[in-house]
Amino acid sequence: MRDLYEVLGVGRTAGADEIKKAYRKLARRYHPDVNPGSPDATKRFREIQEAYAVLSDADKRAQYDQFGTVDEEGAQRQTHVRWRTAPPGGGPGFQGFGGFADLGDIFGNLFGGFGRASAPAAEAPLEVGVELEFIQAVRGTSVVVPVRREVACTQCGGSGNLQGRVCPRCHGSGMLVQTDRLRVKLPAGVGDGDRVRASLKDGSRRNVAVVVKVRPHAYFERRGNDIYTVVPVTFPEAYLGAEVEIGTIHGPVLAKIPAGTQSGQRFRLRGKGVRNVRTGVNGDHYYTVQVTVPRVVSPAGRDTARRVGEMYVGAGDPRAGLPRSLD
Repeated sequence: MRDLYEVLGVGRTAGADEIKKAYRKLARRYHPDVNPGSPDATKRFREIQEAYAVLSDADKRAQYDQFGTVDEEGAQRQTHVRWRTAPPGGGPGFQGFGGFADLGDIFGNLFGGFGRASAPAAEAPLEVGVELEFIQAVRGTSVVVPVRREVACTQCGGSGNLQGRVCPRCHGSGMLVQTDRLRVKLPAGVGDGDRVRASLKDGSRRNVAVVVKVRPHAYFERRGNDIYTVVPVTFPEAYLGAEVEIGTIHGPVLAKIPAGTQSGQRFRLRGKGVRNVRTGVNGDHYYTVQVTVPRVVSPAGRDTARRVGEMYVGAGDPRAGLPRSLD
């Protein structure tokens, strides 16, 4: 038989609260509904139950600490009591599993108050993640998300026992893992990391927090509600000025490039950004001009480049003022 303290991962001087905390953590991890079809997890789950049954009881723990085991008759009696439901009000002489009326009560506290002997506690919102394409986040969309949650076992009514025996469906926990499919409408402009609230339509009206993750776009970069892009232009367009087409999330826009525009210069298109979810006001679109140079070098190109180079005479060194090193 494995050392019971080792089973729960606590030291021999651990207090009752530390033992209970360790048990809850392990029970949640190895619960059969969380590990369907895993005999190892089921075996581990039963070891955890047995260890907690002894270490959570002061008398049994003292006996175990002294003799390394517990009284066989007492152990059998404890096993019997563990699965039965407490009579109304507990009843005289009724001893539960580690201070709980039955295992269903333990998992009722563990998973949100489904135990029959304890009043249901307020359930924390469930949380589920969803990944969107950039266009879905900008324009809004409707998604169907799977929501996994623990519910009371319908076969035993959440008690964990059935006709005096451990419920075969929930393995005595009184809980089952159920997956619901929830349709959620995500508004236009929802951003990466945003949380959208929804409710399960099963009578419980339990809140669900949908956490949004947005895949980045190859061209449009979103910062808050503003959009940033880089727009390549030719040397003649930058030098002489031109009207060029700028792609935005709302469609193409003709924008004026002033004569003498420098590579890296930034311009703004008002109201062409993302719609603010709360105010309904659109952000702006910022585009940075990038002057491109032809990759193919030809005799005509060399001649043109020399003539263009003459234009810089008297304009000064464009790299003047840049640091030459860290010194």
